[in-house]
Amino acid sequence: LSLIPNSNFVADAGKGCYIVRQENPGHIIKFERIDPFDFEENDVPDIAFDPDVKSLSVCNVDRIWKVAYVTIYETECVGRDEIVFETGKTTDNNGETASCITFIVLCPPTTFVHLCYLTTDDVLSVKIESDVQGWSKHPSPDDTHPQLLGFPLAQGPFLCTQGEHGHLTHFFSGNLHAIDLRCPIGTPLLAVGDGIVVQSNTNKSLTGIAVSNLYEWNSILLQLDNQEDPLFVEYVHIKSSNVCIGEKVKTGDIIGFSGSVGFSPEPHLHFAAYRRADPDAVTVRVHFVAKDGSSYLPKAGNYYSQVGPSTD
Repeated sequence: LSLIPNSNFVADAGKGCYIVRQENPGHIIKFERIDPFDFEENDVPDIAFDPDVKSLSVCNVDRIWKVAYVTIYETECVGRDEIVFETGKTTDNNGETASCITFIVLCPPTTFVHLCYLTTDDVLSVKIESDVQGWSKHPSPDDTHPQLLGFPLAQGPFLCTQGEHGHLTHFFSGNLHAIDLRCPIGTPLLAVGDGIVVQSNTNKSLTGIAVSNLYEWNSILLQLDNQEDPLFVEYVHIKSSNVCIGEKVKTGDIIGFSGSVGFSPEPHLHFAAYRRADPDAVTVRVHFVAKDGSSYLPKAGNYYSQVGPSTD
């Protein structure tokens, strides 16, 4: 079990995924600061390929931080010191599976991030997907809801593979306080409080680490009974749902079963809480209550269950 330093993420939970930051660049080629005035008359793409050395780069000529997810399919990619990046897999909704790697890049302003070399002569045939956006920072990273929650999974204990501020997918406003729990497909999902079902979507089957998977998933959204301080909780990557929109649930009810649908390097539950249910809502921190009445916040690298943090 290995934590990427200061990332709140367990390294082996992201096979084929490579987190790239200035303070921890891994085996990418390099970060390069640039003068944006040198490119004023050029239309610089977000993702660029240098045919002379066969390198792939993220290009940021703007004065804002950007987040880039870049997937390279079915191609050997080599980094600094001739390190070959290990591939992962992705499967679309039609059941077609491909090997790939995905870089998760936090790119500073006016910086080029040179990721890797492609070891193929037929570069025009290489399939590359990317999503590059301004970094959407959370406006209130310390926002904490007072309601204590039950645990969202039956049985266990389960390894937390990514906690809040996790560097794989939990570092922007819509996911900042989320937690990921490694669990076998089909693990019962439990209502963490009394409430009502607001959404239940289970019509997707894609899985893996492709950039395009970031925008498709299966999920259940509950609104918990708290009129004075609304709270919504979401269960993501699920396989199936036992509940319908409008149905009332009680704490501990089985509402569905876990899966690995969406951007999901391995089977796990992604759990997040919000004060609103709209698509642009930002997350809020929530604590869970252990069997002995104490509260806790899961962190990557530790195990948890309905009893609470594991002491084994």
